Amino acid sequence: MNSISKYQFAALLLITDLFSLCCLRGGVSIVTLWGMLAGTAVQFLGAVCFAVQGGALKKWVQVFFLAYAVFCGGALFVSLWRTRDAIYIPYEESRGVWGCLMTAGLIALVCLYASSTGIKSVTRAAVIAAVLALLFLSVDLVSAVFNAEWRNVSLPQERGFLRELFRGFGLSVSLGSMAVWLDSVRGDKSCAVTVYFAAKAMAVTAVMLTVLPVVGGIMTLTDFPVITAAQLSQPFEAQRIDSLFLVVFSVLAVFSVSLQVMTGAYLLGELFPRFQRWRSLTVIVLMIGAAFVISQRELTAVRACAAIAALFIAPVGAKNPLPLAADRRGP
Repeated sequence: MNSISKYQFAALLLITDLFSLCCLRGGVSIVTLWGMLAGTAVQFLGAVCFAVQGGALKKWVQVFFLAYAVFCGGALFVSLWRTRDAIYIPYEESRGVWGCLMTAGLIALVCLYASSTGIKSVTRAAVIAAVLALLFLSVDLVSAVFNAEWRNVSLPQERGFLRELFRGFGLSVSLGSMAVWLDSVRGDKSCAVTVYFAAKAMAVTAVMLTVLPVVGGIMTLTDFPVITAAQLSQPFEAQRIDSLFLVVFSVLAVFSVSLQVMTGAYLLGELFPRFQRWRSLTVIVLMIGAAFVISQRELTAVRACAAIAALFIAPVGAKNPLPLAADRRGP
């Protein structure tokens, strides 16, 4: 495995979380923010336990994370399909089965190219993509702070704290990739995990503080509050930023799916060493197939249970680490 820095590692995982937040469905409130932050704290504790233990993953854990990567990739495709009407991609042809296949095929082609360059190249590009997304989010947040109605933040919400905590786990589709690629991070693994979860907590806070004041008054009228907030919060009087959001959204989608493809292809190679060619293509086909299977189902509970399982299986399924495994560099 190629060595990557802790910041590249954090950026790649953070992109997936940002894309999941953009595709968030249903109403949100200040309770949503507390629930997601609490979920992030729990995930951080579990990840630190795995990082301190160190070592690679056992075979049966690799099988689980391969299935988890295929499921998460399928869930990401479903999220993209569900939001296509809200962000208008790729226009009229995006509807129906052929529209789903066209959208998935275009994303798959880019993901195949990205995965062929290797994890090190993708993580370098991910830093630029993450900075672009965070810059857009910062501009949107500043606009929300000065122009929105802050009384909307305190609007009541039907979902309780535990339900929002559970929903936060459901949006965390990068936990499997974190466990798989953590061993390739240079230096202190615990520090890399800390950087990632700190950035995630700040991103979640920024997104929620943008959505609540902007969309709080019309929360019942929109299915995708984050997308609606990005469309309504216009920081520039003479220029709308919808096209910029579309670019950022597309970039996040490509990197999110590419991460799952690379994770699945790597695990497929570990489980079947003789299977060297077409691994990425095989994983993408499995993901698209999984997306069609789960496309008509509500995924929140399933995704949350899968994320919780991934969080607790990783430390249990790690091989006995070598001395000072936390400081061991990848080849």
